[in-house]
Amino acid sequence: MIDAFSPGTRVCIETFGCTANAGDTHKIKAILKSRGAIPVTDISEADYVIVNTCTVTERTELNVLKRLDELKRRGKRVIVAGCMAAAQPELVKRILGDDAVMITPEMLYPVMDIDFERTDSTVVGIIPVAMGCVGSCSYCIVKQARGWLRSHDPNSIRKALESAVAKGIKEVRITAQDCAAYGLDHAVKLPELLKMLTEVEGDFRIRIGMMNPFTLIQIIDDLLDAFDSDKVFKFFHVPVQSGSDRVLNDMHRKYNVDDFIEIVRSIRRRFPYSTICTDFIVGYPTEREEDFLASLRLLEAVKPDKVNITRFSPRPGTEASKLKDTLARTKKTRSRIMADTYRRIALAINKRLIGRELQVLATERGKKGGVIARDTAYRTVILAEEVPVGSFLNVVVTDARSTYLIASVR
Repeated sequence: MIDAFSPGTRVCIETFGCTANAGDTHKIKAILKSRGAIPVTDISEADYVIVNTCTVTERTELNVLKRLDELKRRGKRVIVAGCMAAAQPELVKRILGDDAVMITPEMLYPVMDIDFERTDSTVVGIIPVAMGCVGSCSYCIVKQARGWLRSHDPNSIRKALESAVAKGIKEVRITAQDCAAYGLDHAVKLPELLKMLTEVEGDFRIRIGMMNPFTLIQIIDDLLDAFDSDKVFKFFHVPVQSGSDRVLNDMHRKYNVDDFIEIVRSIRRRFPYSTICTDFIVGYPTEREEDFLASLRLLEAVKPDKVNITRFSPRPGTEASKLKDTLARTKKTRSRIMADTYRRIALAINKRLIGRELQVLATERGKKGGVIARDTAYRTVILAEEVPVGSFLNVVVTDARSTYLIASVR
């Protein structure tokens, strides 16, 4: 469908979901530009609207469907991309009709032409390195959308990075469903890929995306060696999902709590100043009160710097959707308790950094003013000064919140 766009066609793209989806949006933009189409940000100016969808949770699914309905009512010509197009096309057709036009991740996978565009407001670029995963998590619908692992050729990834750097991109986000699984389908694994990327000339920083514990633990020593470069943010997103081995087994996560703890210890031994980010699912159907308390104890013991908390929602076609769901009020209560615990931990961690001097990279302009910067551990640092994005600065932390630091330029 994109190939059929005539030069001058105005297209607006809306993106839901994860960094991988945002990476697919950059691919779509590159295809559009090669066909002479014109990306626009104002819906009212668009001839077509491409909605790049996510369906990882029920709440996100409902938000996407609401948006599709709104666009239809406004008389817009809509094209649906992303995970919903692949895993739940019947929902799209229910809104847009049987002739709905869809672009699946499968269609975009071969594309490595990515739209990198440095602007006055951002110097961030995204490079997808693989599609799919080697997991079989009982609750996950993304596997239905993106399938088994397929890693991109490392040389094509390096060329994409060189293109990004040449265009002035300073923060490069490497993304996949599971970055640690990269290369399990061919010879070059993530540590070797990362070393190839850090050899690229230029002043830029790489952020590696989510890595599952069971694939990460297989490469942890070599990967930490590869992280030992000034060009790599010391940021580790390792989702544990539960502090209960029994629940992890029910989820088919292929690791236990001790594996996760050992990964965290290895990271912090090598990089004491780093960010550990993890995810928890609360209210999984087989999660009992003692399992939830085990997750709380793990949170208190590990004290991760950043935590994403998701209330379980059954996804169609998954094994977990056949189980009796946990009561909504129970999930809400557990989510609130965990969020309160995390905020207390994170605030204490960040307050210890007040007065510290940090080197940061200014990456984006804030929506409410100021500039968003990232330190070497990828902590969010808010600057009130109007500094140019893309600049490296020395700053002093003046205040802290649970999710970000406040600093002034030294």
